Amino acid sequence: DLSVRILRDFLAEESERILVDSRETFHKMAAFAETFIPKYADRVQVYASERPLFERYGIEEEIEKALSKRVNLKSGGYLIIDQTEALTTVDVNTGGFVGDKNFDETIYKNNLEASQTIARQLRLRNLGGIILIDFIDMESSKSQKDVENRLRDALRHDRARVQMGKISKFGLMEMSRQSLRPALSEGSHVACPRCNGTGHIRDTESSALQVL
Repeated sequence: DLSVRILRDFLAEESERILVDSRETFHKMAAFAETFIPKYADRVQVYASERPLFERYGIEEEIEKALSKRVNLKSGGYLIIDQTEALTTVDVNTGGFVGDKNFDETIYKNNLEASQTIARQLRLRNLGGIILIDFIDMESSKSQKDVENRLRDALRHDRARVQMGKISKFGLMEMSRQSLRPALSEGSHVACPRCNGTGHIRDTESSALQVL
């Protein structure tokens, strides 16, 4: 049962509350929590507002972000997240050039924000296996250390086992994350029948030559 799996996976010490917008499901979940997780049973609460639950807390928007290849950052930068069978790559971009005088500071702040966002996206997308992060190159070793520490702190909230390396001289960081559940995209996407999931198809000239 899905509601029981939700309780098993998410009702723990770090969970503030679980809101349920169906009274029938709420009673089922509350009964299960009282029996098997009584310490946190009071954190299962019914949501009774007329405004849809997902709309009120911006869940739909978060789902769209978690299914999108591009994730925008508040600083103006963005992430490009690509999943393949072998590994997941995360490319960090500034989104624009601000001039030589402030560029180093922009890169530093952009990478710091990216670290927190990456940790959140890994959890939301249920990404597991090898993950390769391409941070924007930083000249300062202190800045690199700060970014590593920010990512490490953000990953403390992750229930999956995570191992992370250090940022290389090329701005790359390799890490691995335990796969607790199938990736979010696996349950909501199918491979495009035209490109078979590659994201590329032959252009007109190439297709004509293939036909000939």
